[in-house]
Amino acid sequence: MSHLQSKNTPRRANFWPFFAFATGALFLYYSKNQPLLCEAPVSSDNDLEGEVSGSYKFLFNYPTFKYLNSWFSDHGISIPGDPGKGLLRYDDFSMIAREPRQEHTMGFSAGDWDANGDRIPNSLTWASWGVVDGHRGPYTANVVKELLCDYIVAELLLQAGIDPHSPYRDSRFVLQDRTSQNIVQAIGDAFTRLDNDLLKKAARAITGSRPLQASMQDIAPAESGCSAVLATYDTTSQYVFVANVGNCRAVLGHRNAQGTWEASQLSVDHTCQNKDEVARLRAEHPGEADMINDGQLLGNRVTRAFGDLRWKISAKLQSITHTRLFGHPLLPYFLSPPYVNAKPSISTKKINPNENDFVILASDGLWERMTNEQAVRLVSLWLATNDPSKIPEDDRVTGSLDLELEDTNDNSQRAGKMLFRERLQQGLIVLKPEDLPAPGREYKELVKHGEENNWLVKDDNAATHLARNALGGADEDIFCALVGASAVYPMSRLRDDISIQVIFFGYGDSENSGLKVTNNDPNLSDTLDLV
Repeated sequence: MSHLQSKNTPRRANFWPFFAFATGALFLYYSKNQPLLCEAPVSSDNDLEGEVSGSYKFLFNYPTFKYLNSWFSDHGISIPGDPGKGLLRYDDFSMIAREPRQEHTMGFSAGDWDANGDRIPNSLTWASWGVVDGHRGPYTANVVKELLCDYIVAELLLQAGIDPHSPYRDSRFVLQDRTSQNIVQAIGDAFTRLDNDLLKKAARAITGSRPLQASMQDIAPAESGCSAVLATYDTTSQYVFVANVGNCRAVLGHRNAQGTWEASQLSVDHTCQNKDEVARLRAEHPGEADMINDGQLLGNRVTRAFGDLRWKISAKLQSITHTRLFGHPLLPYFLSPPYVNAKPSISTKKINPNENDFVILASDGLWERMTNEQAVRLVSLWLATNDPSKIPEDDRVTGSLDLELEDTNDNSQRAGKMLFRERLQQGLIVLKPEDLPAPGREYKELVKHGEENNWLVKDDNAATHLARNALGGADEDIFCALVGASAVYPMSRLRDDISIQVIFFGYGDSENSGLKVTNNDPNLSDTLDLV
């Protein structure tokens, strides 16, 4: 029998347009007449709303702008460099949006120190700074923060034929006599080797016979993931080497021939918004059309990262993890792993301390709220009223560049600067109704990024200055919400974690001011080279 309808067969009436119209009309009618607040019935007409408001004041102390501004200004730290070697200082600021902490900043320097822990002038040979941004847990970020610089030193020592485990190793001179290729290779190998070690330890735990708790602890640093950006400065050649995986970013601020500040991105965003990354993935995984969807790689926001075990191991190992160790189920469209890797993009760039170049390292919590050009312009505004060669005593941290920003106990170098959540419990003043802004502001758009017409300069720390203007600037209403709402509201709905470092190059008043350094490495040039 033919499936085609006969000409004599009566056609069924199509009621769908009428039904859709009637449904829409009913929805509009009832929504228009529905009360804004749907209250459940109670057996008494007594009004206890005043009592509830009083309880709110007892339970939730909203910090005032005066308090938040004071806390915010005190939260950044500045660490002196070695002006004789072309490094003035670096400023550091980090603020979380969720617990537990998944972001960290890190610093490492190689030089000589006196008995008081202060740097001996003109002794700095090299320094590294970095921002680590974790996702799906803090475990990978914690490990990378602690070990990445050590892995780079170990790779450089291996190149020089020195045992990295030797008690006589000296990290001060690991860059000495190293070519640009040596340094780039060491940094790239350090990223890859550290990630491989995390994955191998997890694989042994998955297939081994250790107790459940021990196995899960071994898997955790590879199960979560993190982005990272690292900048290494060689004081001899005055080159900075920038390596990154994920969506943390490094931006250079430098003056052009006309004296205008310009921004140059030194890192690569490893996301599906990067056409080069998408093309690479399509070439490595041909025919997998469903691999990238909604701007994500099989549900992952980044295309390169430390950890992210699910995107790197075989389907067999994933199945074992799921059945034995409470791991995630197999990802859909998972055909040809690995999809994510930790091979960094690496760039080299000549720094000009005589022109007071600076480098901004930050997590995507900053870059989601401002452009590279805006960040450089903000730092240039800060430089117009601040001298990076002079650090206020309240912000100064002396000694090694190694630091733990969140370590604020009585024994730390930042004694007395208590954590935000601890200080919120100290009888803060509650906002009065007359302090609140007029209703009607479209907050969803206002909190997405910092408005340039609200920019201001009021912090003596450049990293804090960037964070403040990313979080509302002079708009006290937005600033208080983005900084203080975490006391009672899930901050991750409003913003991401923000970690920022600003590294200032220059000689200040040192005797080397105006010094021209000759580079003898023919493989290095003033042009940016991304690997």
